[in-house]
Amino acid sequence: MAVKRISTDEIASTDHGVRTKASARNVNPAARQKIDGSVKSAKRVFEVLEFFEEHQRAASTIEVADALKFPQSSTSVLMRTMTSLGYLRYDSSRRNYIPTARVSMLGHWLSPALFERGRLINLMEDLSNRTNETIMVGVQNGLTAQYIHVIQAKLPMRLYVKAGTLRPLGRSALGYALLSNYKDQEVRRIVKLLNLHEPDPARHIKIKNLLAELANVRRKGYAFSLNLVTPGAGAVAMNLPRITESQQPLVICVAGLTDALIRQEQDIANLMRRTIDFHLSD
Repeated sequence: MAVKRISTDEIASTDHGVRTKASARNVNPAARQKIDGSVKSAKRVFEVLEFFEEHQRAASTIEVADALKFPQSSTSVLMRTMTSLGYLRYDSSRRNYIPTARVSMLGHWLSPALFERGRLINLMEDLSNRTNETIMVGVQNGLTAQYIHVIQAKLPMRLYVKAGTLRPLGRSALGYALLSNYKDQEVRRIVKLLNLHEPDPARHIKIKNLLAELANVRRKGYAFSLNLVTPGAGAVAMNLPRITESQQPLVICVAGLTDALIRQEQDIANLMRRTIDFHLSD
C-alpha cells in the first residue's frame, strides 16, 4: 500500500502549535480571555454536530447541554446561532433542533464516490451487526491517529468512543496499523518526531519495541492492543485496501472490553477479513 510521507508542512504545523502556546503567554489577559472564549465556542460547534451525527435524531437544547456537559444558557445561544447560519433547523412545535442538509454537504467533496456508493458505511454496519462491538474507521492526522467515523456498540457493557477522538500514533492499535505501512527507516523518523514533542521522557517510544510490534502486525495482517489507551479495553485494527474513492489510507477497528477481545481475537480478525473482501473487492 502506497503511503504518503508526513510532509514538512505537517511538521511545521505541529511546531507552530508549540510556538503559538509560547507566544500566547505574551498576550495581555483580556485578549487571552477573548481568544480562549473563541476557541471554546468553535470546539463546541463541532461537538454539537458530532452529537447529532451520533444520535441521528432531533434533540432539544436541554438534551444537548446535558449530554455534552455544557451550560444550558450558552448552549441555547450557540444553537440559535447555528440555526441562523443555516446549519440547524428549529421545530417550534416540538422545541427541538436537527441539522440541515447544509451540514451533510460540507465534506461531501472530499470523498463523494466513497459515500455515494456507501461501501465503507455498509462495511462498518455489517461488522457492527455481526459483532455488536464498537466499529471505527481511522486515519493518520499529522503525528496522531484519529477516528473519523464511529458506530457505537450495542452491548450493555461497551466501549464508548466519539468520532474525532485522537489516539497516539505509536501507542494504539489504530496507530500500529497505520505505521505498519511505512518502511522501518520512515518509522524511525516519525518516532524521533513523536519523542521530540513528548515532554515526559517516561512516555518516549522505544524504537526497538515498536519495530518488533510492527513486524508482528505485518505478519498477522492486523494490529491488536489491550489496555494501551483505555484500561479494560482494546481493539483489533486492520488496514483497508487502498480505495480509489478515498484520498488517504484507512484503517477499520473493532473495539471492545478486554475479556471479550482476548477470547475472540482470531474470530474477529477472520470476520474482518471476510467482510472487507465482500464489501471492498472491486
